[in-house]
Amino acid sequence: MLLLGDIARRHALYRGDRLAYVVDHADGRTERVTYRALNEGTNRLAHVLRRHGVRRGDRVAILAHNCVEYPWTYFACCKLGAIVVPVNTRYKRDEIRYAIDFAEARVALVGPEFVDEVQSLRRDGALPHLSDVFVVDRGTEATIGAATSAGVAALAPLLAAADASEPEPDDPPDERDAHVMLFTSGTTGAAKGALLSQRAYFLQAGLTQSMNGLTDDDVGLSMFPMFHMGGWATPLGYWSIGGTVVIMRRADPRAMLAAVQRERVAYLYAVPTVYNAMLALPEFATFDLSSLRLLGGGTAYMPREQIERITRAFGVEAMVVMYGQTEAGPVSCLRARDLWRKPGSVGQPVNDVDVRIVDARGEDVAVDTPGEIVVRSDFNMLGYWRMPEATADAFAGGWLHTGDLALWDGEGFLHIVGRSKEMIKTGGENVFPAEIEQTLLTHPDVTECAVVGVPDADWGESVLAVVVPRAGARLTEDDVVAHVRERLAGYKKPRHVRFVIELPRTASTRQVQKALLADRFVQGW
Repeated sequence: MLLLGDIARRHALYRGDRLAYVVDHADGRTERVTYRALNEGTNRLAHVLRRHGVRRGDRVAILAHNCVEYPWTYFACCKLGAIVVPVNTRYKRDEIRYAIDFAEARVALVGPEFVDEVQSLRRDGALPHLSDVFVVDRGTEATIGAATSAGVAALAPLLAAADASEPEPDDPPDERDAHVMLFTSGTTGAAKGALLSQRAYFLQAGLTQSMNGLTDDDVGLSMFPMFHMGGWATPLGYWSIGGTVVIMRRADPRAMLAAVQRERVAYLYAVPTVYNAMLALPEFATFDLSSLRLLGGGTAYMPREQIERITRAFGVEAMVVMYGQTEAGPVSCLRARDLWRKPGSVGQPVNDVDVRIVDARGEDVAVDTPGEIVVRSDFNMLGYWRMPEATADAFAGGWLHTGDLALWDGEGFLHIVGRSKEMIKTGGENVFPAEIEQTLLTHPDVTECAVVGVPDADWGESVLAVVVPRAGARLTEDDVVAHVRERLAGYKKPRHVRFVIELPRTASTRQVQKALLADRFVQGW
């Protein structure tokens, strides 16, 4: 069977002294973990979790910044057949509550900076399913203090006392078991928990590395937080072949360049926003980037001018542009050989993925005709956690509906032209307009509002809030932004605010014409 835990076990057995990963901390420290240490840490954590009642199918939440223990959590849950529930560290109180409670997590691993918030929620009875909280805070257990008596324990001493042997669960995992629940927003209001199988990620890991021509001698870099799909999938690709990956504490452009130089990174993947930030550094030219032989970027669209600027500055001719989705996995790739003749494309479908572009009736469209991308592969999610209707809609007709609009050109290359869903993709994060609209409407001076995505050279898209103020109110742009930022993660706040007397609506259904609002903004209002 294709079990992810076997990746750590086998490498520890056959190449235990090889470097598995480096954690690059914000304060300049680095921690280096061999494959033997990766597997031993994984096993110790699996025994700790099992001793606290975690069994196959149980959910284990983790709310922490990238750290040595984060990969252990993924692999430990995989070995037990449990499901990791990564919680976005940028979430605010209500978002944290929703994620942990919705998943009915039994155990939570929490960074020290989040302990007070989680404990406050527990005292309020908001997390009834959560029985144990372990603080990921090696070396500073004293910071937990009195909270220990309230169902909180430092993880480090528990790991030190735990067995490092392979766990042998009574109910062993299967490759088709869900191993992770990734939250992704839809268009109906509540965040959905997409369930991905061990098999899906095992196959996906090997595919991405072979497609990019990377070997076990190569060092990669992951800029993503490990609560993000890319934060788990990117390192896993290197671990699947026995390579090494640098895991950044955060996507700091200077620290990333320093890591490339120090660790001799061969492949660097970054979203356009981060590339732009690196190129803007005055000292960019002082870094030795000669180890790089491949760059990666995208998520949907990168214009030729942007690709030229990045590759020229980094002195790397080869670049790949990836397109995929949490629910779908990898969909297509614009390979280096096609980069300059197909700029703006997201390439051709990757191996073992079937892709169609269909109209509203589910029928294939002609070349150069926009339609929705639907996909079918072993990389697809199993479904949404406890949302059978949403799952059925997503897999209507037996194909996963991405909500993205694209067209085929005459050579079978995909070109993204828009999104049928209202999802805003900004800086690699998904933002759900309805959530922001609902938050804005709690402001006493907001009568109506609409949130749309607008083009942004740095972020791909940015959030535009169009607001109808209460009559006589003195509402400012800063008021609107502050109201959202206080209640939701920072990346969800509007970057642009426009005030109008009324929102444009259709004559028949009275629905807000969001496309018109976006067009007005682009045209200068």
